[in-house]
Amino acid sequence: MTRVGRFLIISWDGGGNVPPALNLGARLVQLGHRVRLLGWESMKSRAATAGLEFTAYPSMPPWPSGVRLQDAWKERLVPALYGQGTRDNIRTEIEDFVPDVVVVDCMIGAGLEVADTLDLPRAVLIHVLYSTFTDKWGNWATRRKNAAYLDHADQVLVLVPPGFDIAYRFPPNTSNVGPITDPNPSPPLSTRMTELLAEPGKPWVLLSLGTTLQDQATALPRILEAVAPLPIRLLLTLGGVLQPSAINSPPNVTVCEFIPHELLMPHMAAVVSHGGLSSITAALAAGVPLVCIAQGRDQPDNAKRVVASGVGRAVDKGARPTEIAAAIEGLLTDPSILDKTNHFANVIAELGRGDVAARKVAELIGPNTPGDSN
Repeated sequence: MTRVGRFLIISWDGGGNVPPALNLGARLVQLGHRVRLLGWESMKSRAATAGLEFTAYPSMPPWPSGVRLQDAWKERLVPALYGQGTRDNIRTEIEDFVPDVVVVDCMIGAGLEVADTLDLPRAVLIHVLYSTFTDKWGNWATRRKNAAYLDHADQVLVLVPPGFDIAYRFPPNTSNVGPITDPNPSPPLSTRMTELLAEPGKPWVLLSLGTTLQDQATALPRILEAVAPLPIRLLLTLGGVLQPSAINSPPNVTVCEFIPHELLMPHMAAVVSHGGLSSITAALAAGVPLVCIAQGRDQPDNAKRVVASGVGRAVDKGARPTEIAAAIEGLLTDPSILDKTNHFANVIAELGRGDVAARKVAELIGPNTPGDSN
């Protein structure tokens, strides 16, 4: 039996990387541990909801409204992920909190570097494809550094289910643990939404293009034009990026601001997604097939794995509405895809939807020993 300990999760607000960090922390709290999240100020309320302590990086100014992450890469994002200020903030937080275990987001180079100098157990969360992170992320020097950091870590947790990514022979400290879902039940759907989704009729399809600003305003009109003539009902969730008043939707589309996807998936026949890995694994956990329309970042690689794994289809970012419509129709009429998505749903369920990940991290603090205290 492991003793009760302190866990520091070092993260940042990059969109799909946030839920697994929060959900891992919530699972550790449920196991009786004390967990603190070091993150951007924009993550504070979500950390509180998850039951975590929170500290914001003092050196990180608020992210400017209306600016995509890639638009301020050199000026803001590189310093936030790799800069001296971030390294100093991490060291200060470790001195203050005195954690038993440090958990680092794989994209925070400053966190990987600081953790590598510590005489503390550490885990790394890889929330992108392992193949993308190890073979494509950054330049050669960055990949070489990252490989060393991963090699030195006690646990490297790859947050995709086995069989989804390119086949790798992992080192002994690395494992596919699958997506880490929220152990706390979300507030139920509103009565109106529950009744709407329960109405008999054409199949429901979920459309979501992420929770961080990308090119949603440009992509959505073509997608909505594509679905307008289809025999489906589309639920569009905007993730807080756009306002519903900005959407000119056809009659078969219902527009919402934000609804946790785990509440919606049981009602969905398919998901149309930007190809973010968090959205993909949420669909796979529910056995729901996907159409991916990658908008950038690592999403083209993710979309290729959706196709290669047999769980969906992909179209280019600039695809015509007719191409998008054909992909959705083809998905809904291909029963073989459901066999693949159900396989991944079973694999994710066997991994406990995050139970295995939480256990691996919790075990890093070791067993009770004489003199230990909580």
